[in-house]
Amino acid sequence: MISGINYPWTLYQGKPNYGCDFGRNKWNSHAGVTAHPEDVRADFEAMAAAGFEVTRWFVFTDGRGGVKWNASGEIAGIADRFFDDMDAALEISASTSVRLCLVLVDFAWIDDPVRRMALESSAFLDRMLDPFLDRYGANRSIHSLDVINEPDWVTRELATNPERGVWPIENLRAFVGGAAARIHARSSALVTVGGGQVRFAREWDDAAYGLDFVQVHSYPDVRYQDRDVSLFGMTAADFGLSKPLLIGECPPDPRAHPEGHLSPAYTLDDYLNLARDGGYLGAWPWSFKGVDAFGAPAL
Repeated sequence: MISGINYPWTLYQGKPNYGCDFGRNKWNSHAGVTAHPEDVRADFEAMAAAGFEVTRWFVFTDGRGGVKWNASGEIAGIADRFFDDMDAALEISASTSVRLCLVLVDFAWIDDPVRRMALESSAFLDRMLDPFLDRYGANRSIHSLDVINEPDWVTRELATNPERGVWPIENLRAFVGGAAARIHARSSALVTVGGGQVRFAREWDDAAYGLDFVQVHSYPDVRYQDRDVSLFGMTAADFGLSKPLLIGECPPDPRAHPEGHLSPAYTLDDYLNLARDGGYLGAWPWSFKGVDAFGAPAL
C-alpha cells in the first residue's frame, strides 16, 4: 500500500487556492507556492509527521493559472513564475520526503471549447507537458502524474449528465495516451487518471490510456445507492484489472459532507482497512486542507 492524501491545493490568505498554486494566473496576479512558502512547508511537515508518503496536488486545473494564453485564446506556453513555484514545491517535497502525485488538468478544463481544442491538438503536450518534462522529468520527488482529474463527468459516453458530456471518448483516450507516451519516454514517474466513478474502473485499464495504475474516486450517497458501484465488499481483484487499483479520493469523515449529499457511515479507518485487506494500492482521503464541505481528516 501507498499512504497518500489529497492536498489538493493550498489555502492562500485563508481561501482555497484552486488553480493558482503554480505560476501567474488569469487575473494577472500571483498566489503560488513562492508567495507563501512557509505555509506550504508547514503543511508538508504535518503530512510527513502523519506518515503520508505521497500527496496529490493539482497543477493547471481549468487553465486559470500556470498557463500563458495568447489573444486568440490559444496556449502560448507556461506562465511566468510557474517554474519558481514548482521548484519550491519540489524542494519542500524532497526535504520532507512526501512525494507528489501531480494532477495536470481538471475536468473543468473541458467545459470551454477553446481550451478543449488545446487538448485535442498537440498544443498542450508540446507547449506545456514537454517543457515540464524537460525540467522535471528526472525529479524523483514526482511519484506520479495524473493526466486529468475525473474526465468521466464530461466524456460523452461516460457522463451522468448528457448536457455535460461534450468530449468524445476517442478524444480523451488520444489525449491521455499521448501524454502517457511522452511521460514514459522522459520520466520515471508513474501515470494515472483520476476516475470520478468506481463503475468505470475497467475503462481506465484500456491499453489506449497507457496507465501504470488505475484510480477511482468513491463518494457514496446512501440516498442514491445505485448511482455508482460500492467499493465495500469488493477486493481490487474483483474488478479484473491488469493494473493495480488505487482509491484516489474518499471522504474522511461521514459526518462532514456537502448539502444535498448524505455519506454512509464509513470512516477513514474503514477505507484504509478496505484498501489493506482488499489488495488496493491505497486509499487517499480528500482533503488535507479541508478545501470543501467534506472536511479534513483528523490526523
